Amino acid sequence: MTDGYREQVSRNQLRFATIAQAYAGGQARRLDVELLAQMIRPLTFECALDVATGTAAAAAVVADVGVRAKVVGVDSSVQMLEQARARDGVNGVRLVVAMVEELPFADRTFDLVLCTRALHHVRRPDLVVAEMARVVRPGGHVIIADNVTGLSGAAHTRFEDLQRLRDPGHACTLTERQLIDLLLDNSLDIVEGHRTTSFRPLDEWLDDGGAGAREAAEIRRQLPAFGQMADDGSFGTTVVVESGEVTGLRQAMSWIKTQRTRI
Repeated sequence: MTDGYREQVSRNQLRFATIAQAYAGGQARRLDVELLAQMIRPLTFECALDVATGTAAAAAVVADVGVRAKVVGVDSSVQMLEQARARDGVNGVRLVVAMVEELPFADRTFDLVLCTRALHHVRRPDLVVAEMARVVRPGGHVIIADNVTGLSGAAHTRFEDLQRLRDPGHACTLTERQLIDLLLDNSLDIVEGHRTTSFRPLDEWLDDGGAGAREAAEIRRQLPAFGQMADDGSFGTTVVVESGEVTGLRQAMSWIKTQRTRI
C-alpha cells in the first residue's frame, strides 16, 4: 500500500521500543479504569480483544470484569508487550504482536473489542475501526475511547504539528464527530457515550511524549497562542493559561460504546 500507514507503524515501533518502560506506568495512570469497567460490566462476553493494547492497562480491566473470559491484547510493539507481561493482572491475557490495521483474527471472533487512547497514534484510523467491526460478532460490542480536538482548519493543523514535535508517534487527533462517523460507517450503533476531561500539567505532558529539551522549548514558545485561540464550539482539548503562563492542557476524551446490530 502507498498511503503511508506502514511508515507510521514503523515510527511508533521505534518510539515505543525506546519509551516502553517509562510508558508502562503512564498508560495506567491516564486510563479512567472505573469508567471503562462501568461500561463493560453490563455486557456478557466470552472472548474480548484489546486493540493497540500497549502495556495492557485496558486488557487488565477487561480481564478483571470478565473473570472467565478469554482476553487477547494486540499491539505492533514487542517491547510494549514485554512491559505488559511484567504487569500484575494480565497473566490471563494472551498478547499478540500484529499491526492493528491488519488484525490476524477471523471474522466474528470476539464478543467485545475495544481500543483506548490509541487511535491518535494511527495514520489510518478508518482501517482500525473497520478491522474492529470485522472481528466482532453480530450483537457484540465495540468500545473506543480517545483524545478529541475541538480545533479545525489552520488552528488544528498547527496544534497537530506541535503534537508531532512533542511525540513523533502522534498521527492525528480526531473530533468527536469524526469518531462517531467512523463507527456508524462500519455498522456499529452507538448505545452509550461519555465525555471526560483531565488536567495534564505541562511538564508531565511534555515528558510523556518524550520531548527533548529543544523540542520542549519550541513547544513552550508556541503554546501560549493556543490559549487565546477559540475552538469551533466542539468538545475538545484546550490549553490552560494561568497568570499569562501555560500550565498544562485540559485533555478531552470521548468514550463511545457501540453494538454490532447490523449485518
